[in-house]
Amino acid sequence: MQAAPKLCVLPCSPLYLRLPITLNFKPMKNTIKYITLMLFAATLSSCEKAIDLKLKDTTPQYVVEGVLTNQAGGCKVLLSKTKNFTDNNDFNGIGGATVTIADDNNNVYPLAATSIGIYQNITLTGTPGHIYQLSVSVDGKTFTSSCLMHPAVPLDSIYLVKDELQNNKDGTPRKYVTVRYDDPIATKNYYRFVQYVNGRKEETIMLEDDEFTNGQEVNNNLRFDNSNDNPARDIRPGNQVTIEMMSIDQAVYKYFYSLSNSANGDGNNAAPANPLTNIKGGALGYFSAHTVERKVLTAP
Repeated sequence: MQAAPKLCVLPCSPLYLRLPITLNFKPMKNTIKYITLMLFAATLSSCEKAIDLKLKDTTPQYVVEGVLTNQAGGCKVLLSKTKNFTDNNDFNGIGGATVTIADDNNNVYPLAATSIGIYQNITLTGTPGHIYQLSVSVDGKTFTSSCLMHPAVPLDSIYLVKDELQNNKDGTPRKYVTVRYDDPIATKNYYRFVQYVNGRKEETIMLEDDEFTNGQEVNNNLRFDNSNDNPARDIRPGNQVTIEMMSIDQAVYKYFYSLSNSANGDGNNAAPANPLTNIKGGALGYFSAHTVERKVLTAP
């Protein structure tokens, strides 16, 4: 009869750690044994030592953030440059650029600078079903992008739901907005939602596609992580909540999806990477021609 495996345990000490491991040798397949590893005090203390990261400065890159909507006042392009990690997060606007948007009927519309790095055409609105071309020329460089404006998907209604598992910091129920809409069956659809509470824009990137909801009624809960318990982000009685629903192009969806992964730390990437861009010519950013649906409610 084969003797039962013995368990060897050394005297307990804070410098010892007992770890289970599985040995896959054929004679002892799937047998679990315990080994004892000694961790030296010097090693433990070194884990607590502060590390001063020496981050190298990088060459600034242009960033283009362009938007054209089907509503008045919805045409704006921001032009800036990236900053180093240790710099402040203020908008680094770039002036002196020539910015235009053209439609697929060869009509070209200029955008005027309204402040440093901000270019607008307050009368230009897009029409669903048309392709729009963005051109930004600055300092001898030209950046271009094209985007199809997809048909609007009606936002039927919005309503609030309580989080059954989590409260706000002061103990009041945490609430989220649910959006209801009917996804069209004939096309592949991508959506972006932006939430405002008393005019304050929620920082969470909220995206949806119809991979599993094509042609269905959709009730999508717009959850966000308020882990820092900022009361300005909470939805409380009397707050006015505005939801914008945008029907966006696939390339724009990929930009915001990759931006969200970079911000939240995607575990599949060894290091943070720049978001996927639909801007050609070497700039970062995106150009989105999209429709907007909007609903407002007052929290009870």
